[in-house]
Amino acid sequence: MFPLQMNPEAVLKEAVEFNRKLLNGIDSIASIKEVEIGLTPKEEVYRDDDVVLYHYLPRKNRPFKIPVLIVYALVNRPYMVDVEEGRSLIQNLLDQGLDIYLVDWGYPDRWEKYLTLDDYINGYMDDCVDVIRERHGLDAINLAGICQGGTFSLCYTALHPEKVKNLVTMVTPVDFHVKDGLLNVWCQPMDVDLMVDAFGNIPGDFMNFGFLMLKPWQLMV
Repeated sequence: MFPLQMNPEAVLKEAVEFNRKLLNGIDSIASIKEVEIGLTPKEEVYRDDDVVLYHYLPRKNRPFKIPVLIVYALVNRPYMVDVEEGRSLIQNLLDQGLDIYLVDWGYPDRWEKYLTLDDYINGYMDDCVDVIRERHGLDAINLAGICQGGTFSLCYTALHPEKVKNLVTMVTPVDFHVKDGLLNVWCQPMDVDLMVDAFGNIPGDFMNFGFLMLKPWQLMV
C-alpha cells in the first residue's frame, strides 16, 4: 500500500483554490497604482553620516511637553510608520498631541560594515537624544523602539537611564536564546563574524529570503 494517503477531492479543491489565489494576485498586482508614502510634514533637525533625525510638525497647538523619539530597525524603512493618509502611526500619535521625532538610519554603504553596536547606540542614537534634549531644554525624553530599534532602545536605556523618561517597545526581540521561534533556532548556530567577513554588509536579499521562509505559503503565494 502506498504510504501517503491522499483524498483526491481535497487535492483538487486545494489546487483550484491555489489557482484562484494566483489569478487574484496577478489581477491585484496589475491594478496597483503608485502610492506616495511618508507624506506627514517633517523637518530635518540633525544629520550625521547617513543617519537623519526628523521632527514631525505638531498637529496640536500645545503638544505634550516631553517629546517621543521613535527608533526603527536598521533593516527596515521607517516610512512603515507613516505609510499614507489614514494609515499612519505617526499621524495618530500627532493627533493625540504627542511631539514626535524619528531616526532614519538611511541606506548602508560599504564602509558601514565597520560600525559596531556601540557606534549605533552610544554614538548616533545618543547624539540624537542629546539634540532633542537640548532643543526642548529637558534632562530626559521618551523612547519608542520598534523591532530592532526596540532592542537598541532597551540597550540605550540600560546604559543611559538618566536620559530616558519613559520607554515603549513594539515587536521587539529581547531573549535571543529561546527555542520557540524558528528564526531564533536558525540563527543561533550561525557564525555572524564569518558572514560579515564574507559579505561586509549582509545582503538584503539574503535577509529577505530568511523572513520569507518563515511563512513561505502566506508570504510568497
